[in-house]
Amino acid sequence: MSRAHGLHHNPVGRLTGDHPGIVKFGRAGWFAKGVVYLVAGVLALMIAAKASAWSSAVTTSAKEASPTGALKTIAQMTGGALLMWALAGGMLLYASWRVVSALLPGANTPKAWLTRIGYVVSAVIYITFAVTAISLARSAQANANGNATVSSLSDGFMAHTGGRLVIGVVGAITIAVGLYRLSKGVRGDVTDELNLSTLSQRRRHWTERLGAVGEIGRGIGIGLIGFFLLRAAATYDLAQATGLDGALRRLATETWGLVVVVVVGVGFAAYGLFCLATFTHRQLQAP
Repeated sequence: MSRAHGLHHNPVGRLTGDHPGIVKFGRAGWFAKGVVYLVAGVLALMIAAKASAWSSAVTTSAKEASPTGALKTIAQMTGGALLMWALAGGMLLYASWRVVSALLPGANTPKAWLTRIGYVVSAVIYITFAVTAISLARSAQANANGNATVSSLSDGFMAHTGGRLVIGVVGAITIAVGLYRLSKGVRGDVTDELNLSTLSQRRRHWTERLGAVGEIGRGIGIGLIGFFLLRAAATYDLAQATGLDGALRRLATETWGLVVVVVVGVGFAAYGLFCLATFTHRQLQAP
């Protein structure tokens, strides 16, 4: 009785039991996400090294420290086009995982609905990354720039009545998301959608530590984007609106800002490693 009865009353378990490929495809998406974050973290640390005069590499300043920049860097490697197609597929699989997660039957509470909305937003973001990867697969020199995208979107909104308010609200929401991620990292709350029961206690401990560092770095990085959007709206200065790369480069000119850039770089790299270390332990979880 037990297993069949349990699956009958557990729609998520029944779905994964009937369609195990969903989980496998989703895990491939987590792997691709890990690769992108790891490279983005390394690029952020390269910016810090350049600003500290630790590195004299001419190419360092030309690399965009963001998921988009990570994709561009990978695209320019040997076999980059093939890697881009693989990462594009992975990003689409991850986006699909998020859509499926959002549609799973679950609690009917404000928190659950906010989680569903977050899943959908995440899906949209990673679909845009996939589109970027596809364009880079076709041409490694494709015009993909996260800073320019944020600036042009802000420009388009501010050209309309009420657009300044919209940008301000988006900035405030982005800061709130960053603070939420930061708080998850501080609390060590990083095991959502994970089953780490098969890991040894020591390995689980260090895996969770890695995830916590990653969430703190992600939270600060996301918050920075929101801060510059909010400042652009407050000052009506479109030059203030920028992506993650632009935010890090501005901070890197200050001593205290350089520390923030290093924290974000380490956090992104840690989050990437966390995704790579745990992708085989991912499981569908209802909101």
